[in-house]
Amino acid sequence: MKELLLPYLLVNERLGIPGLGLFQLIKDKPSVNWAQKSVSAPATQISFSTETVEADHQFYKSIAAQLNITEVAAIQLFTDYTYELKIQLQQGGVLLPGIGTLLLNPDGEVLFRPLQNNMALQQTLSFQQIKIVSAKAAENIPSRQSILANIPAVETNSSVEEVSDEMIQKDRWWIYAIILTIIGIAALVIALM
Repeated sequence: MKELLLPYLLVNERLGIPGLGLFQLIKDKPSVNWAQKSVSAPATQISFSTETVEADHQFYKSIAAQLNITEVAAIQLFTDYTYELKIQLQQGGVLLPGIGTLLLNPDGEVLFRPLQNNMALQQTLSFQQIKIVSAKAAENIPSRQSILANIPAVETNSSVEEVSDEMIQKDRWWIYAIILTIIGIAALVIALM
């Protein structure tokens, strides 16, 4: 049962365990470390609160589908698992794989210690191969047009015809502009009379 908790938490961003509390994913913003040339993806942390949690029927359906059992059997299985968790918690603590550790303080309050450096929650992208240049140095980098100008073009009859049709259409735009201008001036003159 323990192996089903983390995947459900990662997909649904919350996991409620009746009688214990609610685990939630909290996402931080991404960060860039220019000195180490790395980009940290949005950091995700797991939080825990001891609020009263209602039964999550979606979680029961997920258990039933993954274990190929009925939903009623999944509810009973998870209820038994929750009971075992409470017993283990009374005996010293519970390690939930990929999530963290639940402990009981002397006052009877449930404490949560998330796993440090949980690789399932965070990724760092390295850009060691990317060369960062200043704007002045970027001026010396050849542009796309200068690169394309050096590539010989293969022309066919159809491509020449398409280009000539486009050139004819582009050359005649001003005729339409003049006609619309004359119509506009005529409308103004008629409106002022």
